[in-house]
Amino acid sequence: MNLTVIKPGFQDLVQDLGRDGYTHLGISPTGAADKASMKIANLLLGNNVNDPVIEITLFGGSYSFDCKTTVCFAGSHFPASIKGKEIPFLKPVTVKQGDILTISGSTSGARCYLAIQNGFNVAKLLESSSTHLMSKSGGYRGRNLELNDKIPFNKPEKRQFPLDLKFAINYDRSVIRATPGLQYNLFDKPYQKLFFGKEFTVSHQSNRMGIRINGPKLQKNTIQDIITEGLPLGAVQVTGSGDSIITFVDHQTTGGYPKIANVIAADMHKVGQLRPGDSFTFEHITMDKAESLYQEHKAIFKQ
Repeated sequence: MNLTVIKPGFQDLVQDLGRDGYTHLGISPTGAADKASMKIANLLLGNNVNDPVIEITLFGGSYSFDCKTTVCFAGSHFPASIKGKEIPFLKPVTVKQGDILTISGSTSGARCYLAIQNGFNVAKLLESSSTHLMSKSGGYRGRNLELNDKIPFNKPEKRQFPLDLKFAINYDRSVIRATPGLQYNLFDKPYQKLFFGKEFTVSHQSNRMGIRINGPKLQKNTIQDIITEGLPLGAVQVTGSGDSIITFVDHQTTGGYPKIANVIAADMHKVGQLRPGDSFTFEHITMDKAESLYQEHKAIFKQ
């Protein structure tokens, strides 16, 4: 049982929730850029939240199925159709043997997720099926899906799908909440106010390693460089030129740039949906509030 790529999209990747627990060995966590949407797509099919899916970025392609199964889309809206008829998002859809699924460009954010009943059947590397592009490992042959690739999926079964599930996820990308970073106090108060008060725009140079953002130039108040240290997901690094980078899912595990802030865990799915040209502001959040928001975010998926 396979999905065959008839026409590849811009960046189609097999992803799951990532391979956490290995950053101390220099191994990036990887995983879905918008883990909330990935979970939703799986849950609407009655799958495990960590079943592998296909992450589609900016625009998709065309894909055929060699047996009957059920699929579901979640994330930003990408018009998708079978035999010229548009299919809905956030609802299980039956595809028949020989059907061709065509996915157009996004009408909103950066990514959508194609889940399939019981998940795609790709090998695990360090307990995860996620693709890491820089090391060409994991997922399907460690790379983007290409023409004529055949991605195996697990056997479907008769199942009642949980059609009444609703998920109160906030996808507003105009505000990204963040806590002060480890080197926040290396920046004078005027630069702290600039960071949390002015608008940033996503650069076209962004990728899964880092979201480069254009906005106010920030300067730390000392010429002394910091010692290279562990780099968390969502850290906002400030380079020597004063530009900022949000570390993203395929980020390197150490870095020497000062970190003025860190995006809260409950908003990382928003970062996963940022497109080049999107503008937003950072909102200052305390650690206690960030923890409370994280617990509320987790509770959404426990229904």
